[in-house]
Amino acid sequence: MMSHRRQRREIPASEFAQAFQYRSRNMTNNKKSLLVFCVLLLLTLVFWWPTLFEGKSLIHGDSIIHGLPLFDFHSRFLHGGETPLWTDKVYGGHPLFAEGQGGFANPLNILLAWLLPPVIGVNIFHLVCMLIAAAGVFVLCRLLGRSAWSAGFAALALVFSTAWLQEQNNLTISGTLAWAPWALAATEAWLRKPLARQAVLLAAAATMMILAGYPQLVHATALYAVFSLFAMPFSEDGRKLWRAQRLQLVTTAALAALLFLGLAAVQLLPLLELASLSHRSAGVGLFFEFSPMAVLRGLLYTPTQLALARDRLDQIPGIGSLLVCMLASLFPLFKSSWREKGILLAVLILIQLGAGKASPLFLMLYDWHLVPGLHFFRTTQSYLEIACIGIAVLAAFVIDSLSSQGRASAAGWRRHKRLWLAAIFYIAAWGILIAISVETATPWQHLAIAALALIAAVILVASGKARHIPLLMFALLLLECCALRLHLFHFGDVSLLRRPATLQALAQRYPIQDTKFINHSLAVAYAMRNSRVPDLDANAERALASNAALSNMRWDTPSEDGALALPLRARALLIPVFENEMEGRTKTGPGQRAIDLLGVRFISADRQLTAPGFQVAVHDQQQNMWIMENTAAQPLFQSFTRYRPVSSDDEALQLLQTPRQPELIIEAAKGQTLPPLSDADNKADAIRFKVLTKQPTFYAVDVDAAEAGWLFLADANYPGWRATIDGQATHVFSGQLLGKAVMVPAGRHKLEFRFSSSTFRYGLWLSLLTLLISAGLLVRSFLLQRRRHRFDAIAR
Repeated sequence: MMSHRRQRREIPASEFAQAFQYRSRNMTNNKKSLLVFCVLLLLTLVFWWPTLFEGKSLIHGDSIIHGLPLFDFHSRFLHGGETPLWTDKVYGGHPLFAEGQGGFANPLNILLAWLLPPVIGVNIFHLVCMLIAAAGVFVLCRLLGRSAWSAGFAALALVFSTAWLQEQNNLTISGTLAWAPWALAATEAWLRKPLARQAVLLAAAATMMILAGYPQLVHATALYAVFSLFAMPFSEDGRKLWRAQRLQLVTTAALAALLFLGLAAVQLLPLLELASLSHRSAGVGLFFEFSPMAVLRGLLYTPTQLALARDRLDQIPGIGSLLVCMLASLFPLFKSSWREKGILLAVLILIQLGAGKASPLFLMLYDWHLVPGLHFFRTTQSYLEIACIGIAVLAAFVIDSLSSQGRASAAGWRRHKRLWLAAIFYIAAWGILIAISVETATPWQHLAIAALALIAAVILVASGKARHIPLLMFALLLLECCALRLHLFHFGDVSLLRRPATLQALAQRYPIQDTKFINHSLAVAYAMRNSRVPDLDANAERALASNAALSNMRWDTPSEDGALALPLRARALLIPVFENEMEGRTKTGPGQRAIDLLGVRFISADRQLTAPGFQVAVHDQQQNMWIMENTAAQPLFQSFTRYRPVSSDDEALQLLQTPRQPELIIEAAKGQTLPPLSDADNKADAIRFKVLTKQPTFYAVDVDAAEAGWLFLADANYPGWRATIDGQATHVFSGQLLGKAVMVPAGRHKLEFRFSSSTFRYGLWLSLLTLLISAGLLVRSFLLQRRRHRFDAIAR
């Protein structure tokens, strides 16, 4: 019996040569890829150098009033602190995990929050996100057939675009953007091989975006992927793919969708529950409106400041590079596949969506509800940020096309009249665009680098060295980034992030961990300013002194404030009521106001407030910050014998603004029966109680009721809150619009409130089950591939 060695055929020398050349090319490409990644790593490290080695930190934008508090809370939770499923530190009670913005289920957030101190960890988080995004767009370009230098160009163009740099101040957006290129790369891999393995990878990438916490970017990425498929029926290669693999495409797409829903269920189910009860349940209006010129300038130039303020909308951060846009605009001149054409279509549509009401196409899609989900988001720049991926990819395609076409036509380019006409038209068109968009503050480096790229490319083509065009463009873009974008951020000293003096002074006089805060100061508006304004450090310190947005979470002080996307509808209804009460513009007196009933004791303000019952608690003269004490603030638990049932939040809101006797306003949830009206005088001492346990998700109270009545807890009501009296379940009603109440019979009782999220529990089990299924599919795919390789080896 002959051995396998004897059965192998003789391999011709030509095949050995081809195999050697293939391996040589792979080794060269691998070296180039490694060099590209080293450059990207080095540039990113230089960008974040102050935070790594100089004791600095992000302090502008949302960084210290949103991202750092969430990261800090996450870190403490992982080391035995309070659960994010429900917190009393935000909006007077809020399902923080369901909101998603803390990335509490995101593996990257979990790893860094567990390993690193919060201030260091949150800065490294942004650095890692930039590297993940760069690697993702590099892989995306390589899957589309781009060279290593061109793929590196796209990665550099994207992660150092002004739109993506701007979002590095926001933990949630930065974390979500990091996985968008990977989701699109997984889409390309699926289109090339519509197999179960690719479906799993696509679902995993999309899940990472959901777990990072910014659904609008998931929406934008999904639209990009869908719009890019619209080119399929209009191209021969697209139709050919559909005819040959439509069954595999449909079945694996359905598999990817199901796996995504299952993997992301741990976040999706709580998020959908919260969204249905939030102020966005019926949609939300647009917050910003951009002009077409602002969008154009954002695509072409790096601005002198990175901020989205209402008074600074003349340039919306985009790709921020004249060089990248000039290259991408050459795309129609070259022969391309249906995938590249689809990417162009997706980019054009997303730019229209990003322009918002300045675009007629957006108005049509928005007004006619033609794009599902569009009405649930209040800004549109997310669509511009995802469009930047496509612009970078198209520029990479053009670079490789210039290189290959330049080599093919090196000898005859001087006599090519059409080429000269196209060049003249191209230069004239760009000259007009630059003339109408350029401002005195536009950096001259943009024009110089674009001109240098044009001249150098012509020289390389004329000298027969067009193969070096990708390296040239990568080097020029690297130069542009170093000149214009490496120093866009001002990093503040970490000492700015210490506990504010206002809270230190307040804590010496009051038990601030047991009372609620609310902000009436404009100090937090500093977040809308440029990161390089001279007084940024002082403004950031003053914002922290106001204990505003989410900054209170770092000091464990309960608050009626927040800086999240989905406050409950009842909380949103109270915004103008709180404002009027703090300014003293209300008919209700002390003890009747919403801020009194909900236990808001401390108000930060830019001046001394004179509303009835207010007195100065702390005045920080250095920061010019006042902390007012509301002496009429009621305790966390209150008892009532007089109550008034209402049928809606709006009715409760109206009553809260009407002078009345002390009473509990109660509202039943769906399926609950309201008790009859009680108009007898309230007996404040009829129900006595002692709080035994006080935790954000559990309260235990001993109650001694001389007569039947109600115990009210000034913490928002929400599905998942349950109550028991002497171990027997009882209804939890909404009270005073943003609290919860339980009817207490006469006698001595033990009352317990407990929070348990069923949507989180079911979502977790579904995600774990789907994870096992996904792992099984990957293992099966690996074993089949290994078996196939073994058979191929035997056959050879």
